[in-house]
Amino acid sequence: MTIRQIYFIAAIFFAAISQPILAKAQNLESISAHLKNLEKENYLSGVVLIAKNGKPIYRETFGFANLPDRIKNKPDTKFNLASINKMFTAMAIMQLVESGKISLEDKVGQYLLDYPNKTVADAVTIHQLLTHTSGMHSFWEEYDKLAKEKFKTVADYLPLFVNKKLAFTPGSDFLYSNSGYMVLGLIIEKVSGQNYFDFVKEHIYKPAKMINTDAYELDNVIANLATGYTMSLEEPGQWKNNTFLNPTKGTPAGGGYSTVDDLLSFANALQSNRLLSKENTALCTSGKVKFREGMYAYGFEEITINGHRIIGHTGGHDGVASEIMIYPDLGYTVVILTNGEVENYWEVSNLIKKQLVGPAPSINNFFYTKDIIKTVSNKGYEAGIKQIEQNSKKYSLRENLIERYGCKLLFERKINQSIDLFKLNIRFFPNSTYGYYYISEAYRVSGQKKQAIEYLKLYLEKEPEDNDAKVKYNLLTK
Repeated sequence: MTIRQIYFIAAIFFAAISQPILAKAQNLESISAHLKNLEKENYLSGVVLIAKNGKPIYRETFGFANLPDRIKNKPDTKFNLASINKMFTAMAIMQLVESGKISLEDKVGQYLLDYPNKTVADAVTIHQLLTHTSGMHSFWEEYDKLAKEKFKTVADYLPLFVNKKLAFTPGSDFLYSNSGYMVLGLIIEKVSGQNYFDFVKEHIYKPAKMINTDAYELDNVIANLATGYTMSLEEPGQWKNNTFLNPTKGTPAGGGYSTVDDLLSFANALQSNRLLSKENTALCTSGKVKFREGMYAYGFEEITINGHRIIGHTGGHDGVASEIMIYPDLGYTVVILTNGEVENYWEVSNLIKKQLVGPAPSINNFFYTKDIIKTVSNKGYEAGIKQIEQNSKKYSLRENLIERYGCKLLFERKINQSIDLFKLNIRFFPNSTYGYYYISEAYRVSGQKKQAIEYLKLYLEKEPEDNDAKVKYNLLTK
């Protein structure tokens, strides 16, 4: 056999093993079956789209846009994006950079001349705002105390955070900051002379052909919006909507609405360099600082799994869990928009990643934890411990997934199983905070007052500023 023949055979072999798994139709059928089971067993609600080379190859709806009236989600249902909106703000900033109107290393005060916080104005750069390295905090604690209908312009949010001290010297650390993206929105308004919302419509949504995307004012009647739903722990079996938790109008930091097809249109426009030049698109989407298991770029998350680069962004809030994933080398775009609890979104995201790029430690740990949850739910706490001990060197448990399924079982009034899961979490994550709160809730609902008080006391030792928990503790101890 000649060297040329060897290279030819090797090329065929490596092409075969690198062939995207979803090229086979049966794998799409497998995904569909898995997600339909999630809808049936775990209340999956939303729309999932997978596209290849810019064209949808899978689009399926689950659950309800309006749960009490049983109005189903549709392919064109508009979902709250939460932080996915940060991509649009970052792209708008980069358009101003590309046109020479601003520089990434310019300070805030160079554009916002009357910005009240002198430290931020003089020290924080646009690059640091984009990468969450400014040291600015977020504003949700203050915002949650106020009437949300009063916040409709970007400037309306300024009093909530403008006087806060920085958490660290700008550029020296990472702290995810919604406030930083609000300041970026103010800079866009100042430099462009346009309202932020008009600017992104004209310069992002219109050229990307996103016809169902906007920061809608939710006190108006808007057609085809999905309401978000969460499970009540205080009243097991009762669903809560997120109507009074959402911003009345989306912001540069998040909270706008879109559809799966509009986000595919955005991904297509991004990759064809219709929004930015090829060089600036690469600059915007290339990781700058460590973030979770990957990197954070300018309004984009970047991660590499088994040699395959994935760019996009996640978004989460009460009753909102969504993601856009772009796989440039494989030609795939995945959009997941959900209006329920986060554990279903996690499973959809991990399942599709596994199909597209193969197994990885984080993906394996997710499905291993799911298996442990199933064992504990069906066979009890001790069976789960035994299974963990047999696999402790191969896999790691995901604390937040165990918590979420414990809450689901509590919601379904499967009290003993929920207590077993919460016990498991505390055993393997003794420094957990909310694990103690959740097991206290489970004991309270089951009528085991002594244990409820004991665990709530442990929770308050970790979270002494939680006033709602203090009230609950005082009621329990009367």
